[in-house]
Amino acid sequence: MSDDSVTIVVPEPHFTLFNGQRDDLPEVVVVNDALLSFEHTEMFSWHLEVTLHAVELVDNGMPSPDESLLLFQMGDKIEQSIVGHNGIFLARSTWNGFRQLAFRVHDPEVADPTLQALLESEQNRFWEFKMQHDAEWREAGFYFQLFQLASGNNS
Repeated sequence: MSDDSVTIVVPEPHFTLFNGQRDDLPEVVVVNDALLSFEHTEMFSWHLEVTLHAVELVDNGMPSPDESLLLFQMGDKIEQSIVGHNGIFLARSTWNGFRQLAFRVHDPEVADPTLQALLESEQNRFWEFKMQHDAEWREAGFYFQLFQLASGNNS
């Protein structure tokens, strides 16, 4: 190990569930609240948003139980390819026929080809992703503000 190596300890994930509404439709959001106190945000300066398109929907645009299981399986496969040395799971949202997965990424040049290869492999549902540089974690702020809204803090 060289003298200029740094070891970053990523906190064990801990999840908070939010049941809410967006555009008068139900939304279920799970946020990795361990990242609220993560001190090395500069190491994961890229925001990755993956959107899975659900097909079998029930009331209010939510996926059927079988569809939800399929989306979880696809999401787990995507998560396994990102999380670890190159990415951190941030949040999952289910709303209006979509399952969105949010990650923080260290190196986009590692994540992009991995995701492209997954896109080219056989998938049961259409999905897409976008990754953007976000050194200030502004994109994560949408998820983090849920904690203030849930506690009634408007500051």
